[in-house]
Amino acid sequence: MDVPAKGNVLGRIVPARYILGILGSIGMAIVYGLKVNLSVAMVGMLNHTAIKNAVHNVKDEDNLTVSTGELECEPTGNATSAKEADGPFFWSSEVQGIILSCYFWGYFVSQIPGGRIAELFSAKWVMFFSVTINVVCTLLTPVMAEAHYAAVVVVRVGEGIGGGVTFPAMHVLLSKWAPPSERGVLAALVYAGTSLGTVISMLMAGVLTSTLGWESVFYVMGGLSCVWCVLWVWLVQDSPQAQPLISVEEREMIVKALGGKADGHEHKQQMPVPWKAVFTSGPFLAILVAHACSNWGWYMLLIELPFYMKQVLKFNMTENAVTTALPFLSLWIFSIGLSRGLDWLRSKGKITTTTARKIGTLFASVVPATCLLALCYVGCARGAAVALTTLGVTAIGGMFCGFLSNHIDIAPHFAGNLSPLYCISL
Repeated sequence: MDVPAKGNVLGRIVPARYILGILGSIGMAIVYGLKVNLSVAMVGMLNHTAIKNAVHNVKDEDNLTVSTGELECEPTGNATSAKEADGPFFWSSEVQGIILSCYFWGYFVSQIPGGRIAELFSAKWVMFFSVTINVVCTLLTPVMAEAHYAAVVVVRVGEGIGGGVTFPAMHVLLSKWAPPSERGVLAALVYAGTSLGTVISMLMAGVLTSTLGWESVFYVMGGLSCVWCVLWVWLVQDSPQAQPLISVEEREMIVKALGGKADGHEHKQQMPVPWKAVFTSGPFLAILVAHACSNWGWYMLLIELPFYMKQVLKFNMTENAVTTALPFLSLWIFSIGLSRGLDWLRSKGKITTTTARKIGTLFASVVPATCLLALCYVGCARGAAVALTTLGVTAIGGMFCGFLSNHIDIAPHFAGNLSPLYCISL
């Protein structure tokens, strides 16, 4: 379908591809922020005193020693700050594990169909669906929590279904919007939104829980996210050819850089996915292994870091929010800087695309592994523990210009289908 250009409305302020990158980054930030806010809010939702007493009572009944040999650090601050996290819910550790993990049940099942739908129909609307279902489920969480923990599981699975299609949808959009010379920067800009959203969510959740109550976390953050939905529908299109607000020069530059024809038409190619070739491809299998291993550490830190800060290091609510968010802020800064540096080296012919991806993946794998091993030996040294977690999480930012960009490099037409296949790591 022909779409007449209406002048370089966007290009006069910010290039259209960077409007997509910025809104894509905010969208990823919303999805990840709404994913992790429960990890922080739950610290204020649980009645920690009652749960701890119940555990000790069970141990006494079984004639077991109350001391389990687990690391017990002294709480920071005064006694009142140590009690501030007690809330109304008496959820056992098993129930807590189900509530936190069930997100990934929905995440697992939606990725592959979501990626194919994004390729064949509209990645823009798949991404819109992803954020919208997360917003709706977040707004419903307080009501569901008061009803029963099983109801929380239902909305968390719904959030996971939406979250599972974010990477496939954005991979498809980037394959149509990102010139090869800018692919690392745009991918890092979009996907670094996951860490920025984590930072903002953890800080907001900590402040809101301690000041307005745990319910405000879901109402405030869910309500603010609605603004993105309007901007996304208005400003984003599936391709440069379909974007009426882009300058002619930018459209021609993007389309020609991607090997297409800048004639105002978008040529949709509904090619079948060559599954046999995919699963016998050495490069794809290497990406799969890197993705699976990195995600193991990434999601473990994303979900468990607030509980480590609270239950092991005994930080109070405010300290917990700050020390948990700090690593993800540095991750965001590092990922943008590394991607720009590697793209600059590529443009100068100093390194190849393959080398750039390997460098990013090396940072995302070796440094976090070393830091997590070292963390086992620092005990209650809070400064060392925070420094190690910050360094480890920061280095994970290399994945955005590493293996996460590799799917588009090796098979841009099937990027939406290749990216979900790392779901084995869940």
